[in-house]
Amino acid sequence: MSTPDEATIEASPTNAGSTVEPSRLESMPLTRRIEGLLMSADKPLGEGRLANWLGLTGKGREAQVREAIELLNAFYAEHDRAFRIDRLAGGWQLLTHPEISPLLDHVHHEKKRRELSPAQLETLSIVAWRQPVLRAEIDELRGVASQDHLRLLTEHRLVQIVGQAEVPGRPNLYGTSREFLRVFGLGSLDDLPLVDGFERPKEVPSTAESSAPQDEEGLSEEVEATEEGASMDSTPA
Repeated sequence: MSTPDEATIEASPTNAGSTVEPSRLESMPLTRRIEGLLMSADKPLGEGRLANWLGLTGKGREAQVREAIELLNAFYAEHDRAFRIDRLAGGWQLLTHPEISPLLDHVHHEKKRRELSPAQLETLSIVAWRQPVLRAEIDELRGVASQDHLRLLTEHRLVQIVGQAEVPGRPNLYGTSREFLRVFGLGSLDDLPLVDGFERPKEVPSTAESSAPQDEEGLSEEVEATEEGASMDSTPA
């Protein structure tokens, strides 16, 4: 790359309580500032939110963020780094490559993750591909009751209530959450693989979020990292 200095990570010690003057921050390459933000974040950050923090203005500010991320990823690939910036759940996150995940188990062995059972994964799969879906429809497809599995998946924030059906009794409709996208490394529901007999679901806003702005900044602000849930192929750097 012609300008590797823009993406080079330079860690320098600072005195406790010291801060960098705003003028000095603004003079730093955009790539370096974005890299610093993503490296310290434990959840995906949207382009709008990054642009706000970086003080970018104008219509092209989010495009500036995307271009800087492309530069960083090109630099990481050129130098065979162990991580890259991936799009997750409407935002961007610095993640290690999946192939080194077994090595990271040595570092994170003390963090216990609750694995989903086959029945819970089956329930989650039906919700993912059939959403918005009624519990009765899930029960019919599985042939057994799914109430307990839905409750656990909701507790893990992988599934959420996205509305009520227009039928007597107004039963709840279930769909996947943004945490589901984060945990399974998906940018959106469009990234779900095609399955025979199922169409790709459309994005379904939840009732709790319907009154909030649905831009990327708003989406990523609500994404929170969790210790539990299904295992990820990529690990935050």
